[in-house]
Amino acid sequence: MSKNVSSFLNKLDKLQDETIEVFVPSLKKKVPTKPLNLKQQKDLISSVLDGLKGALDFNRTLNKIIIENSGLSDLKVYDKLPFIIALRKNALGDKVGGIELQSVLNNIKNIPFNIKDTFTIKEGTLKLTLKIPTLKQENILLNKCEQEIDGDQSVLKEGVGTLYIYEIIKFIDIIQIEEDVIDLDDIRIHERIKLVEKLPLSVYSRISNFIEGVSKYNNDLLTVDETELEIDAEFFDTSSGD
Repeated sequence: MSKNVSSFLNKLDKLQDETIEVFVPSLKKKVPTKPLNLKQQKDLISSVLDGLKGALDFNRTLNKIIIENSGLSDLKVYDKLPFIIALRKNALGDKVGGIELQSVLNNIKNIPFNIKDTFTIKEGTLKLTLKIPTLKQENILLNKCEQEIDGDQSVLKEGVGTLYIYEIIKFIDIIQIEEDVIDLDDIRIHERIKLVEKLPLSVYSRISNFIEGVSKYNNDLLTVDETELEIDAEFFDTSSGD
């Protein structure tokens, strides 16, 4: 490698040490994060090609980038949007589809997250403890879901059902019946699935209400003047700006 190329590579490495600030709802403060680089943008855009599996890969890739660039491994899933918006705005500009990303960032500061990180559901002798998962925990499940699709293509036909089960598993922390307690983090993914599929249907609506609270928060953040910003792989394409 020539001396000039080596020198430029070193300078590019130093550029990666520069940071931008992102307001993190779970921490209620700003934290520094490295900006998006070209390889990360390529990884995000390439996931648009693969349908259901691509959607899983897109979310997993986003989580990985956020964890790597921020250096924080305990970020909650509702912390994801602030990083997405800030990284995209810094890299590719403020406007997407007529929406100013700064308006979304203002929403993040002005709309509080009012859902408790844990929630308990009781029904007879059954007790469930729900939690807001971290990005790291979400990625473990996304990886497993992708592996399941790779191992059995028929799962693609049950796409919505498969995602629904994994979404529920993601938010359940502990299942207790009388004195017997199981922490879902301590058992394998396929065992979690078996347990969740055996739960009474009556508790699912209460679990869904908890999950929908997180979804509504995200939708509120992304809505500016009654227009909702869509986050997908094309969001990180240079042609998506105005």
